Amino acid sequence: MENNDKIELLSPAGSLPSLKAAIAGGADAVYFGMNKFNARENAVNFNEDYLKIALNLLKSNNVRAYLTMNASIKNSEIDNFFKQMEYAYLNGIDAVIIQDPAFIEIIKSSFRNLEVHISTQTGITNSLQAGLYSDAYSINLARELSKENIESIRKNFKKQLEIFVQGALCVCVSGSCLFSSLLGGRSGNRGKCAQPCRKLYNNSYLLSTKDLCLVDKIPEIIKLGINSIKIEGRMRTPFYVNTTTRVYRKAIDSYYSGKFKITQEMRKDLDDSFSREFTQGKFSGEDIFNTKRASGTSDVKKIEYKPKIKEIKLEKRESNLQIPDIKDKPSSGKKLITRVYDKKQALIAEKYSDILLMDMFNPDFDNVKKIISKPLYAVTPRIIFDSDSDKIKKKLKEIEPDGIFAGNMGVISMNLGLPIILDYNCNCYNDFNLNYLENLQTQPIISIELSSKELEEFKNKDFIVLVHGKIRLMTLAHELKEKEIADDKGFNFHVNKIYNGIEIINEKEIGLFNKTRNLLRAGINQLYIDTDVVDNFEEIMKAYRDILEGKTIDSSKIEKNYVLGWSKQGVL
Repeated sequence: MENNDKIELLSPAGSLPSLKAAIAGGADAVYFGMNKFNARENAVNFNEDYLKIALNLLKSNNVRAYLTMNASIKNSEIDNFFKQMEYAYLNGIDAVIIQDPAFIEIIKSSFRNLEVHISTQTGITNSLQAGLYSDAYSINLARELSKENIESIRKNFKKQLEIFVQGALCVCVSGSCLFSSLLGGRSGNRGKCAQPCRKLYNNSYLLSTKDLCLVDKIPEIIKLGINSIKIEGRMRTPFYVNTTTRVYRKAIDSYYSGKFKITQEMRKDLDDSFSREFTQGKFSGEDIFNTKRASGTSDVKKIEYKPKIKEIKLEKRESNLQIPDIKDKPSSGKKLITRVYDKKQALIAEKYSDILLMDMFNPDFDNVKKIISKPLYAVTPRIIFDSDSDKIKKKLKEIEPDGIFAGNMGVISMNLGLPIILDYNCNCYNDFNLNYLENLQTQPIISIELSSKELEEFKNKDFIVLVHGKIRLMTLAHELKEKEIADDKGFNFHVNKIYNGIEIINEKEIGLFNKTRNLLRAGINQLYIDTDVVDNFEEIMKAYRDILEGKTIDSSKIEKNYVLGWSKQGVL
């Protein structure tokens, strides 16, 4: 965005009519995707020819163009990912929105003056996490933040900040949802979400959310120092895009004129354009759930928007696209890493594991550390706000773990001087990201959305694979009173309370057993187990230790109760 004193209004466009509607409504900038690699691949989007038309329209009206390429990217897609970006850059986009921090350096060295914006898919909830993206131009904060959370990040992070103010909410922290991909192979992290959160559970829409609406909070948002406000809606109608843009344009302009006002007509326009009922969400501490219905009501007015258009001469741009080579790297050695939930489990796991993991707030942590001889790592929360940082650092100092198992990348910036393993919600999807994380002195559990074949094709084999245990489908910064939920097909899911929220876990655990041997043959030999099963815990531990050591086992009796997850097919 431009460096000026006024906040930017950023509007969505899932099609050319919607892009025209955004321009006509008064957007300062419009974000849109091409046919691949964006978080709304089910929108119409823009092919190469329509991209040129879109960019000409935007430039004719002095509106900035932001291309979304914020999906998780596989190794096999890297070349096409950057070629699409190069094409868009040469034709005049102003910024690219990405998820993977490993791409920042490549983009900045390849495409002169192209702004790099970080997507909400990174789930940034604290200043320490934000600091990891300081080489980017702008970051979009998670939608789980209160006004006070945002204020703290603004105080500690000096680059551009962006927040969503209108539209659909994800019930899960963005980037941490595996629900859609487990049920149907369509990954929300790759723009193909099947929206399982909008389905019935326990005969109610327990995971369905209201729509966000912060139009009344425009003065507070501007005073916080937010640089850009973003409207969600690339899957919605041109009428919705135009209406929401127009209302927010009026609200912003009225603030800067010294007479901020939201009229009843403006509120009605927002409600008519699309509504599942509105909420100010975490910004104001309001409830986000709409358990009565998952669909929204909307006015379907068809209006043709005709912003001015003239032939714009493209500025001459030259690409210096150079995709670095990835060198082969072997595994650093066989390891069995096990997460345990109590002292009894820890004593069993110690016989077979190289590293044990336990929640840092587990009352057994100190005792377990004293009675086992293997390294014990502390599991830190997935959801961390700035207000939690001191408490977490103090607790870690008290329990003195041998390492950290982190589900929030902000922990990296705490400079604890300990080895760090990253949980799979950090979405390590390709060799570039793997190398980036290694440079930060961390080792990831690789994304569990990748198939075994895709893992075998990594050039760098020094990563960890979940081979057995819980599938944490969703991480929510909200509360549910239910302990179990079931969909209309009879699938059951556990609801666990966690630090700052809840998690939803698949009833059946993943269990690869002998299928793990394919990974071992490919040189991938660091295995992760996460199970709180009681009856046959030692049997499971011994099985994977034997597999890791190359022994033949008969797992036919125990593997019936498990699923293969994504290991066979991966995700679309």
